Amino acid sequence: MKLILKYRYSIIVLAVLVPRIVWFILLGGDLPEPPRDQGFYISIAGRIVEGDGISYSEEMGLLRSTMTREVEFLNTWSRNPEYMFGIVPVETPTASIEPGYPLLLASLFMITGPSTGAVFFLNSIFALLGAWAVWKLTAENWGEKQALLAALIWSLYPYYIYYSAYAMTDMIHISLLPLIMLMTLRSAYKTGAGFASGMAAGLLFLIRSTAVFLVPLQLIWLSVKKKWKSALMLMAGFVLCCVPWVVRNQLVIGSPVLMPTKGSLNLWMRNNPSLLVIEGITIPGFIEDGINRRELLAYPQMDGIDTELDRSRLLMDRAKEFIFSNPLLFSYLTVLRFGLFLSPVGGTIENPVAKLVGLLIYFPMLLIAVREAFRRRRDGRVLLLACVFILYLGLHSLAHGGVRYRLPVDTVLIVLTALFAGRRAGWREKGLNTAEGTSEI
Repeated sequence: MKLILKYRYSIIVLAVLVPRIVWFILLGGDLPEPPRDQGFYISIAGRIVEGDGISYSEEMGLLRSTMTREVEFLNTWSRNPEYMFGIVPVETPTASIEPGYPLLLASLFMITGPSTGAVFFLNSIFALLGAWAVWKLTAENWGEKQALLAALIWSLYPYYIYYSAYAMTDMIHISLLPLIMLMTLRSAYKTGAGFASGMAAGLLFLIRSTAVFLVPLQLIWLSVKKKWKSALMLMAGFVLCCVPWVVRNQLVIGSPVLMPTKGSLNLWMRNNPSLLVIEGITIPGFIEDGINRRELLAYPQMDGIDTELDRSRLLMDRAKEFIFSNPLLFSYLTVLRFGLFLSPVGGTIENPVAKLVGLLIYFPMLLIAVREAFRRRRDGRVLLLACVFILYLGLHSLAHGGVRYRLPVDTVLIVLTALFAGRRAGWREKGLNTAEGTSEI
């Protein structure tokens, strides 16, 4: 074991890179299918390189309109090629999506050109960062043997390898979350780590906006620890990271927008039975028969409403009004998304291999992690990790369930599984009274 620990970094690097290189070769250098939102990110990254900034091209608007014209429901909000998603005018600056991933991708395109190799390289760099963060998170708090096991499981986790080839935000989201947890735990005894934790949360927010909900959790945890300076530093780091985005939006679209404007469309769509049927989700008859305000299910008329912000506000108001008018439907969908989030396969990954991975790897980890978290419930460090998982579970139960949205917090399950294995093997832990299951930290 000492020899393995001596070469731990080399082992982890190989565990990260080898399976991802093999996956890239098996794909033949192509991006994985289904395409999902990859085209949007690649197109916007290319426009950034060309000097057009974060915006959609006329060609992308026409392509989107053509693709959805044959689907009656989608056609209601995508028929006009001059607007993306029926909200964003083409060829104009937009705040519809987070800027982080397109900017990172564009920075590589400036060097390599728009290639799938750039996508693979970017995701691999963040995968190395994520594996390192899992290693440090576990080593600093529980022990090096547990850390090596956690980092290896994380590096070889099939879902993570699969998404490492996608030109989307998932791999970076998966990699930054353990870094945020690492820096937050460090903040309990290093004030400067609070600033790094805030910066990491800010960076993740610019890539996936749901990260904004991590900040209150971080602040609550530091407040319980009475680490007020660290909490202030965390806020400073987060704000500093987000200021350029807010200032840019004020200058180019006339409002200091923080959250992406496309969120209104997502809220309206994800609670709309007409779209859910297209995705294979059926509503029980007794709920379907009792739906109120059905007129809100129709996409609103946007004639005379030209700006992205005004269109987004109108759709957001419509979505909220429909939700409040149908609490039974929303409650049913929340429970459904809760199940899809926790299920081995559900919502966003549907294929035989994914089912096998879920049943043989994810599901046992979930059971082990729940048991280990309960056993260590007095350990504040474990409590923070568990709260991160519960936060994501709650958010996506209200918004959009599915395996893809759970993947970042599978890191929590991986760490707890490593702690379980270490405890059963009798490995010594840092700062933990194993007899009582309580933490010194």
